[in-house]
Amino acid sequence: MKLFSPRFFISHREIQIPSIRFYFSGVSCSIILPKISRLLNKLLYKFGLGFSLNRYENSWTIYSSVSDKKLYKNFSKNSIFCNFGSGAFYHNLWKNYDYRGQSKYYRALQGVEGHDFSHIDLCSEDLFIPEKDQSVSLIYCSHTLEHITVNAAKRFLKECLRILKPSGVMRIVLPRTSTNFYYLSLLENQYLNTEHKNSIARLSAYDVLSGTEDLQNDDLWSLIKESEFDANKFYQLAKEKGISCDFDANNADKHVSFWNYERLIEFSKSLGFAKCIPLYRGSSFVKPFSNLNVFDTTEPHFSFYTELIK
Repeated sequence: MKLFSPRFFISHREIQIPSIRFYFSGVSCSIILPKISRLLNKLLYKFGLGFSLNRYENSWTIYSSVSDKKLYKNFSKNSIFCNFGSGAFYHNLWKNYDYRGQSKYYRALQGVEGHDFSHIDLCSEDLFIPEKDQSVSLIYCSHTLEHITVNAAKRFLKECLRILKPSGVMRIVLPRTSTNFYYLSLLENQYLNTEHKNSIARLSAYDVLSGTEDLQNDDLWSLIKESEFDANKFYQLAKEKGISCDFDANNADKHVSFWNYERLIEFSKSLGFAKCIPLYRGSSFVKPFSNLNVFDTTEPHFSFYTELIK
């Protein structure tokens, strides 16, 4: 299989998965719908129906598993696919790994430990992913790296390289913090409500480093201007001022590390990945990731996408 053949590169515009989407205001807080969705997947996927929840847009989707299965026709029946930081994700063909939920709601999203997902602490200094060398075909990791330390990310990516098959693909989705800070630079001198500008600044800063939420508005803007609206510089300056970038087991949702394409390329190259390719939502070097009913659903308007190829 030639991963870099132009014919193999696909876009979500080329593959349509028939689906019906329903919107409920309670999806983002329900502890029942995740259980129902997983159960229906287990019972009906082989008969033509797949189900997915999106707590970020309060939607529940029914899609054609017949069309979805066709996306996997280039893979053997024994192929292994792993999702790290899986959350509410569930797909009959995929293995889920996630940090054990701290709230009742998040535990409901994950399902039953040891059955619907396997607990893994990506910040463990002795991290070992329980998969054999060169045994995994695809890895998906969406909005997870920013929640673990830089050193932990190095160990994790090294483990992913170990378990991936030759030419295996790891898709990574992260907050587009650099773009957010560029937007802030465009807003600074325009006439906007101060409350509105502060709100955007706080959201942008939080995506880089969650500890900045404790800063006063004036201090936050001072730090943003000192960084010259560069998200990476902002992250470094915030660390120098003592804002924590450590993983907190009791608040695993915090953003503690900064990522952009340049850093991912640097990391992946140093670890031994062959390529680190910037992509768009739904575009991929492998067809399964084109099913936007299950992939790239986490805050797509605030995300950037890349694929590491072994």
